[in-house]
Amino acid sequence: MERSVDIERRERLQARMKEEGFDALLCRLPENVVYLTDYWPHHGFSFVFLSAEGEPVLYLPEVEAEYADGQWAEVHTFGWGLLKDADLYASYRRLLGDLAQRFDLRRAVIGVEKSFEVVGSSYRAAEPVVPAAPWWDLLGEVFSQAEFVDANGLLSAQRAIKTPYELEKLRIANEVAEMGLTAFHRQLKPGMTEAQVGAMVEAEIRARGPGHRGARLVRALAEVGAGPVGSTKGTLLVPSTDRVIQEGDIVMVELATVVDGYWSDLTHVDVAGEPSDRQREVYNAVLEAQQAAAAQMRPGCAFEDPDRAAREVLEKAGLGEYFVHITGHGVGLRYHEFIPILMPGAQDKLVRGMVSSVEPGVYIEGFGGIRIEDNVAVGEDGPVFLSTPRVRW
Repeated sequence: MERSVDIERRERLQARMKEEGFDALLCRLPENVVYLTDYWPHHGFSFVFLSAEGEPVLYLPEVEAEYADGQWAEVHTFGWGLLKDADLYASYRRLLGDLAQRFDLRRAVIGVEKSFEVVGSSYRAAEPVVPAAPWWDLLGEVFSQAEFVDANGLLSAQRAIKTPYELEKLRIANEVAEMGLTAFHRQLKPGMTEAQVGAMVEAEIRARGPGHRGARLVRALAEVGAGPVGSTKGTLLVPSTDRVIQEGDIVMVELATVVDGYWSDLTHVDVAGEPSDRQREVYNAVLEAQQAAAAQMRPGCAFEDPDRAAREVLEKAGLGEYFVHITGHGVGLRYHEFIPILMPGAQDKLVRGMVSSVEPGVYIEGFGGIRIEDNVAVGEDGPVFLSTPRVRW
């Protein structure tokens, strides 16, 4: 993908900042750093400042400097992690002090990440870093006369409506995810364990994803459930086990994939061997429900409309009681975003540029679970699949 600066999302955000009375934003969570700078932090010690005018100012460890783009932000580095480097919070104090003086933030209204309790990971997901008391205490000292306001609502609402640039990045994430899922469909066979299937999917993505249309940093997490019990546990995304897959088992792969900070959330199902007539019947009913739901991903439809459409199909097929979760959730700079939320009673309206998973599923005791999940954008004239739509069995 050709690299360019997504001016549209910055200008739209800054316009809303002015409307809501924010003089600036100060963000550390990786998902918001990506949103403001298109750089996905590795360790989670980066932070970014954005005033209501001008470009972002990004501060990051010097070991990550090659991943930041000076076209997106004014980039500054600091030493971290080596004996030569200053204490991290001493560096923070110096850099924040420079910001306060440069932008005259003594009495500014500054938006911060107060109420993000579900957060997207940095690239180094094994050890997430989140701002906590030391960071907040430091901000209070450096900006002692400023007013700090929770920017969760502002950022979440703005992030929910994707620009064309973001939609293309999400499409790339889905293309990379499907590398692993293609391997799943081709290589699944009786005798493999759930864990082996998940490892195969993740390995294919990690091996082939970097370099695909400019992708650099790629991660994948596949959870696999198999058989009449394991596949029903997909309702709550339980871990893969050492259970050996048997001939005729339904096998479900729930897959989170992130490419340079942009996420894909897909679920694929297959059978180890040939599907039975009943498995085909249920799969095709769920597919029809998913297609009906996706058809409602149109501007002006309520969040509940795709959910209602899916439930109507499954009720007619005699499967309604087995559909026990929502139909979808936002996807973007996090695996699960909260806007939109496709569920009964949700009255907010879909807007062009929103992206949601569309994932009806049924979970039948003694039979197994089947869920079909794609990522679908609200287009000007209707749904736009960012992943590859499934076909009937």
